[in-house]
Amino acid sequence: MYNLLLNGSEVVDTLYNVEDGLNSLNNSAFSLYGIFLALSGMLGIGISALIAIISIITSVFGILFAILEYLLPAIALFKMAKKAGYKYPWLAFIPVAQTYLEFVLPRREFNLFFKTKKRNVMGIVFLIMTYLGSTIIVMLNVLPAIGQLLDIALPIVLMAFAWRKRYDMIHTFRDKELALPISIISIFIPAVYSIVLIFSMNRDPEYGAGNYYNVYMEDY
Repeated sequence: MYNLLLNGSEVVDTLYNVEDGLNSLNNSAFSLYGIFLALSGMLGIGISALIAIISIITSVFGILFAILEYLLPAIALFKMAKKAGYKYPWLAFIPVAQTYLEFVLPRREFNLFFKTKKRNVMGIVFLIMTYLGSTIIVMLNVLPAIGQLLDIALPIVLMAFAWRKRYDMIHTFRDKELALPISIISIFIPAVYSIVLIFSMNRDPEYGAGNYYNVYMEDY
């Protein structure tokens, strides 16, 4: 009997806690509404108009952030290409070509599943896999086993290519000791790579400023 009363007391306490939580939530909602009401009163506009203005301001800041997120790394890549002596640094401002530029700026072997000096070819292969890979897999689904295998393999291969591209860029323009940890982190947090590019744009590449075409490779 005592245990039953104890359990009943616990249930009542739980119900009181739930009620307190709902009251707090309700008060928060009313507080937020009160803030909007006060602001609309000070500005002499309705709440709906105030919400519309806030939405527009938020959208504008979102657009500005997206532009900066694209533009700052593009400027960094442009300056890196100029430092290297690459003929077409303006490719940094074209989204797809920007990725290609990241593949060809390092003058070192592309070492992933095999070694090759044809970094331009690796860049083109990566772009084809990125933009046409899913379409090719769908076409190959007539052979279910191959289609399913490629469907699993494609994201892994793309991630590996992206990692190698970033590793080589950081190794070339920043610091070989930091290349491995930063390139791995950037796979999961891409902003880290963009920040590294921005802070590395005034540094000479490992092969020396203006020496891009003086280093033997097979991609030009």
